Amino acid sequence: MSTPSHPAVAGMARFLAAATLAFLASFVCIPRGAQAQQARQPQYVETANSNFGPELGRLEVQMWDMINRDRTAASQTEETKGRARPLVWDARLAAVARAHSEEMARDGFFSHEGADGSLPMWRVSAAGIQWLSTGENIAKASGVVQAEMLFMNEPKFQRNHRGNILNLNYTRVGVGIAKGPDGTLYITQEFAQVR
Repeated sequence: MSTPSHPAVAGMARFLAAATLAFLASFVCIPRGAQAQQARQPQYVETANSNFGPELGRLEVQMWDMINRDRTAASQTEETKGRARPLVWDARLAAVARAHSEEMARDGFFSHEGADGSLPMWRVSAAGIQWLSTGENIAKASGVVQAEMLFMNEPKFQRNHRGNILNLNYTRVGVGIAKGPDGTLYITQEFAQVR
């Protein structure tokens, strides 16, 4: 598992993880057991990017929690047959997602295709991630709750954003968020089943 090399980053990561879990615990029952705890707690959340700060790091972790709640919710059993497990946070996927969100926010476009013509699977591979399957969701929204609701309100049993969130094959996820000049959030979710 990756760990931050700089003590300040490590301290900030521990603070963000503890603060986020404390906040979420007031709204969500955190499952018992070490495996369930580890699945909900990222090893670290990077916060040292130009268009990035602690607020956006907290939003990334909040969205990750919403993804996992949506995957495991009883209301999704029809689609998941109750077999969807929480996704593990992957810092490499988060870096890919964040870079794409930052590029969209900075350059004022909204597309799965990067400004250089890159596709999501190419960006994930370029990060050194060996995957069996991968998918990407993007949203442009005022908040993460709105974005996740838009994803989950899509038609059931389709190859769409909702389908990516509920996909039984995916085991890892990274979320990257950037804020545009007008305050709009550019959100990217990168999913993968790794080799």
